[in-house]
Amino acid sequence: MAKSRGRGPTLAKDMNRLALYRQIKRQRVATRAELARRLELNKNTVGAIVDELIRAGYVRETGPQTTGGAGRNPRGIEFHAANKWAIGAQVTADALHLAAADLYGEPLATRTVPLGEHTPDAVADALALAAEALLREHGAGAACIGMGIGVPALLDEARAAVLRSSHLGWSEVPLAAMLQPRVPVPLLFDNSVKLSTLGEAERGAGAGCADFVYAHFGGGVGCGIIAGGALVRGQTNAAGELGHIALQPDGPLCGCGNRGCLETLVSVPALAAQIGARAGVPAETVTMPWIVARLASGDAIVASVMEEAGKRIGQALGALAAILNPRLIVCDGSLMEAAAYLFPIIRGEMERCGIPASARQAALVRSSLTPWAGALGAAAAVIRGWEDTIDPLALVTD
Repeated sequence: MAKSRGRGPTLAKDMNRLALYRQIKRQRVATRAELARRLELNKNTVGAIVDELIRAGYVRETGPQTTGGAGRNPRGIEFHAANKWAIGAQVTADALHLAAADLYGEPLATRTVPLGEHTPDAVADALALAAEALLREHGAGAACIGMGIGVPALLDEARAAVLRSSHLGWSEVPLAAMLQPRVPVPLLFDNSVKLSTLGEAERGAGAGCADFVYAHFGGGVGCGIIAGGALVRGQTNAAGELGHIALQPDGPLCGCGNRGCLETLVSVPALAAQIGARAGVPAETVTMPWIVARLASGDAIVASVMEEAGKRIGQALGALAAILNPRLIVCDGSLMEAAAYLFPIIRGEMERCGIPASARQAALVRSSLTPWAGALGAAAAVIRGWEDTIDPLALVTD
């Protein structure tokens, strides 16, 4: 962030410029007179700053606005969200999911890049190549304000390094140092579930909801929490480890060192192993499409395993609802391909094991952003960070 040019009139103008930028973005369409009235600023001050923002590309004229009053109709202005854009990426064990988004977080493009392997070098190469392609397509330079990357891992924020990822099999990976020389924009790293939660808050079912839970059920089990409109991180950014609630003390050994964690019981690999063992089929053939098809055909073994999984999930979500009293629980991940079968079981167990009133008040929905929640959340995090720290002087080029 550039240093301020000092106090007094110049600093006041900087503050007014940023206030107008935010107000126009919030309203989307406005008039100069309306902005002056809302922000209690002099009309000439507003007019001069709006003209600066127009020259910088953040605002554009929309033509006369109908007011219903006498006299000439004022000229409207609108926020130009495509003036800047951000890249968001989510890393999984088998693919990268990417999105380019404008300043409203609206996706300009999305894509999935399959990963043949998920070693650190392979993932870094794939991320760099994907970023290069998006920068070519949507414009590099000052237009792209950064790239956010979600990783299923415990991160060292100071070094932007992966301390440990059981899903990727990584330990002590300096991902930022590997990527930054190849990606010519600022980089942001965060836990992928935290960013998926932010994606739901910005673009999904959680938009406008101050209290909700995002729960991901796939290769593992993850959870993010929005409380009072803010993402809950906890002391070490580890809040929401739903997958490591121990439900079966003598159950399977978990990567965290405990036994019978929810993740060891209801992750897709765990369910595939359970069904494979009981049905006498190779676990690698038990995919989610296979499971959904078997449920539709009335397969008793698959139904029994999935019913037990639904009950386990319901127990965990029931406890979560009792503690947090969310308005909404958004379920995501490949296991939710069987949501039509699982949701009634989950709902019943939530009410049986938790506080019935809290459980009933929490709407249970499937994410509409699959598989883009993390990528859109990563782009949104970049945009939020840029707008929270930007020097108002950088909004215009004098």
